[in-house]
Amino acid sequence: MSIRMFVADLDGTLLNDKGEVSRGALAAIERLRSRGVEFIPATGRSLPECVHVMKAIGHEGRMIAAGGALVHECRRGDVLLRRPIAADLVKRLVEVVSRHGHLAHLLQDHTATTHDYLMIGEQEFDPATKWWFDTLPLTYRRIEKLTDMDAMHHTVRVGTVALGDELGAVAQDVEATLGGLVTAQHWPALTAEKAIQTRTHLLETFAARVSKWTSVAALAALDGVHREEIAAIGDGLNDFELIREAGLGMAMGNADPRIAAVARVQVATNSAEGFAESVERALAS
Repeated sequence: MSIRMFVADLDGTLLNDKGEVSRGALAAIERLRSRGVEFIPATGRSLPECVHVMKAIGHEGRMIAAGGALVHECRRGDVLLRRPIAADLVKRLVEVVSRHGHLAHLLQDHTATTHDYLMIGEQEFDPATKWWFDTLPLTYRRIEKLTDMDAMHHTVRVGTVALGDELGAVAQDVEATLGGLVTAQHWPALTAEKAIQTRTHLLETFAARVSKWTSVAALAALDGVHREEIAAIGDGLNDFELIREAGLGMAMGNADPRIAAVARVQVATNSAEGFAESVERALAS
């Protein structure tokens, strides 16, 4: 079967080490469009956190945001699919994060609230969080303690940021407390590390079974697209299920070894036009 849907991660995949879209990548996206293949960006970022990338590539179609918790139509920013965390689970996740002395970062659906993030805790912003809010057009609301359950609604991700490897214990606590009720991941925040030269790690938790792949599968089912007609390219741990399940799952040359292990193909790095190579591989399949 020919490829009908091409799904791509952003950081470390479509974007090079400078956080830019290369000319080769732009040309590759145009190749997909000219062949009638739908290009779907799939990122851990929210739409406001990557709207500049969507504009750079002229993307007005569907995109998967927040690790699969949101699907947007980019032209107007409409939400096509939302998978929020239940308010009672949000409360319990905030309690776990706070118990370990970290500031809780609640990513919320900005189309349903007045802000992008609800920050809960008395701690100061860490350098990576401060850099993120200073760099991107984001809004946030801050409260010291969780007292208003209504504020928990529209939350699609609960997370935190820390230096070094401090978050392993938090992730273990989440698993012990809420295992099976939520999906939790933690890994180095490479974009922040390159910008501020610190060993920054992220913890991200979602509603159960939320991933980039489950959103891709939902869109494919709506369109009558078979698994064998889906190509995907990525590099990070939040791409694992996507790369494993897609008909043609490809790993970047700079991918985590666990991603490379489940990919059918490995291409060049994101600084050596690996994304463009993945497009050519998909179109030739």
